[in-house]
Amino acid sequence: MQIQKNIPLAKYTTFKIGGPAKFFVEVKEGSELPKSIHWAEENHQKIFTLSGGSNLLVSDQGFSGLVIKIDNTDLSISDDTVTAGAGWNLKKLIEKCWEEDLVGMKNLYGIYGSLGGALRGNAGAFGSEISDFVESLEVFDTKDKQTKILDKKDCGFVYRGSIIKDNPNLIILSATLKLTKQNPDQEKTEAKEIFIKRCSSQDTLPSAGCIFKNIKDERFEEFVQDNPNIKLPDIFIERESIPAAWLIEETSIKGKQIGGAKISDKHANFIVNTGGATAEQVLELISLIKMKVRNQFKVQLSEEIELVGF
Repeated sequence: MQIQKNIPLAKYTTFKIGGPAKFFVEVKEGSELPKSIHWAEENHQKIFTLSGGSNLLVSDQGFSGLVIKIDNTDLSISDDTVTAGAGWNLKKLIEKCWEEDLVGMKNLYGIYGSLGGALRGNAGAFGSEISDFVESLEVFDTKDKQTKILDKKDCGFVYRGSIIKDNPNLIILSATLKLTKQNPDQEKTEAKEIFIKRCSSQDTLPSAGCIFKNIKDERFEEFVQDNPNIKLPDIFIERESIPAAWLIEETSIKGKQIGGAKISDKHANFIVNTGGATAEQVLELISLIKMKVRNQFKVQLSEEIELVGF
């Protein structure tokens, strides 16, 4: 375990934005995590954990504490069950499962980031969520310094959330996933088609993924009541979900740029780093988007990304 000082966090995030971590450590084995936590407590440092670095906006001032990068990529496969370390890149993990004739996660192929980050935020796309495949999570609890196994029912998975996201003291070490054993050829073809579709609708510039959550469930009903004169596309009504990107496009601010930060021309729910963007510039765009959508539709967008160091 090597504790480093003043490590720029921009290179560890998909946004390529963020100041330095006062202290930084990479954890490649589960046994190293308690040691890192103990070091932080002894030195009176707060902690933040990251893995793939997606869905994060790190302050320009960085993080005044210990950043722990979870890099464990242990893997165990038995029949249709996969136990994988939280540090696995999600796309590469799905490809590894194909090698073992395991299918199911095609709709998640190409989602930014790591398995741990995807589980924490219950990442999803095209009607699937990572929680659909979870049997259990192995977590470390920084409060009682114990490693625990959480069954799926105890993980509190909701749309873009989980008990892990609500409890910073819980850090994911690994996950046990249940997939389907069959020839992967058809799924590989379909997944790559989905990946091409995803890439064609998203900017290639650095970003954190979707900035805002979609309007779903009870918020959808509230939206319909508050906007009786808005005609929604039939697919939104069928799914009872309104994409945040659609709301942003309707305000006509797609393409708006502040400094190096820009609302993507391809996907309005993405803010991209055109080069040299700062976290403050991204925050300005976020505030502008929320104000425009609120004024036009009487609805408050909620961030899907996590703000770090603010």
